Amino acid sequence: MQIYQPKDGYCYNSDSLFLYDFALKFLKPKKQVLEVGAGSGVLGMLCAREVEMDLSMIEKNPKMLELCKHNLRINAIEAKLLGGDFLDYDFLDLKFDFILSNPPFYRNGVIPSENQDIRLARYEENLPFDLMIKKINSLLKPQGELIFCYDCRESFKVFGILFEFKIRPLVVRYVHPRGDREATLLLCRAKKNSKSQMRILPPLFTHEDKDFSQEVQGIYKRANTWSIKC
Repeated sequence: MQIYQPKDGYCYNSDSLFLYDFALKFLKPKKQVLEVGAGSGVLGMLCAREVEMDLSMIEKNPKMLELCKHNLRINAIEAKLLGGDFLDYDFLDLKFDFILSNPPFYRNGVIPSENQDIRLARYEENLPFDLMIKKINSLLKPQGELIFCYDCRESFKVFGILFEFKIRPLVVRYVHPRGDREATLLLCRAKKNSKSQMRILPPLFTHEDKDFSQEVQGIYKRANTWSIKC
């Protein structure tokens, strides 16, 4: 899959690929799916390539919106591409079975990038988690699911806000750089109005010594993305 990306802006990274691999275990065919913060479109396109879905994608950065439109076209992926701020966008009566997101989660206090496009994509101030979940809650169908990733150090906040809106975390997986390192990323599947207990899967280790782990190599091979800077 060819993914055109900006030379001097935000580019997708391994987080999106790990989230794609995680989401595939739970996505069901022929469902209405929304990706929040599509960027260049890599997450939604990879999922739609493997699972038949009615895909919508929303992105507020006009530059990334154009790249996403181009990437959808050259990879022959059908999706409704929406331009605008997710928090302000009027979805009318549209509801979704699944919502996917790799949202911005750099905290306040982290030295911000001078690049405005990177700031929009990475910093939580541009899409506060509590406001995002409030909007998502209004868009999910009664048994709809949210599949996302976040900074694992914010897990306490993430779970608290999800419970506040009765979106229960069902499956959690933490990503570690190595077996002896602390986790860096949280992968989460949450479901609206569920009463099931949470399952914590074995961790994903990205490296074995200096090489990518066998699992990560398998994820990259399956994704088979070709990044092109433009």
